[in-house]
Amino acid sequence: MINSLQSAYASQSVNEVLASRPKAQANQHEQQSGDKITISDSAKKLASIGSFFSDMNIPYTPGQSISLDDLKTGLENSTKKFQDAVSVLFLENNISIDPPVELVADHSGNVRVKGDHPQKEKIEQLFQDNPDLANDFIGISGLDNLVEAGEEYLKFAKAYAKDPQKAVAQYGHIFSGMNVDQFSMIIGGDNSVAET
Repeated sequence: MINSLQSAYASQSVNEVLASRPKAQANQHEQQSGDKITISDSAKKLASIGSFFSDMNIPYTPGQSISLDDLKTGLENSTKKFQDAVSVLFLENNISIDPPVELVADHSGNVRVKGDHPQKEKIEQLFQDNPDLANDFIGISGLDNLVEAGEEYLKFAKAYAKDPQKAVAQYGHIFSGMNVDQFSMIIGGDNSVAET
């Protein structure tokens, strides 16, 4: 009884597959001839490593390595450029920076205002309406984390040269994932600053 059920199932499934094959092949042929791919400007930029570095204001020469100092220079330049753009945007939209505005990114990549600010909703909407500026903030946040990780690695390497076991014990968090604080940037007040 079990054998007859198994063979009936097997023959049924083979017959179903064979019966559906011509349709599937025809559908695949139609899809192949009608599909179109459009690559966004952002994806085109990401496809070029040189463009990535230039967009983040990092000095880059193809075929040469990038130093931690290059990354720091890129971070400083990108931060200044971003803060200037935000200052202009805030002026154009009558956004007060008194009290100062602290910007952070949420887990979805949206720029948010940390804490209470009288124009919090308007500021957050400005970043939603200006996705390139929001992406610049996310890029600066990532670059800041990269610089921080590089600095931590240099401390580890120096300690490792002296005493490998002690260095691994002290900097073990590097190997299990760094505990990175949330990046934030303050616009306004005495001076605008980026912090982690």
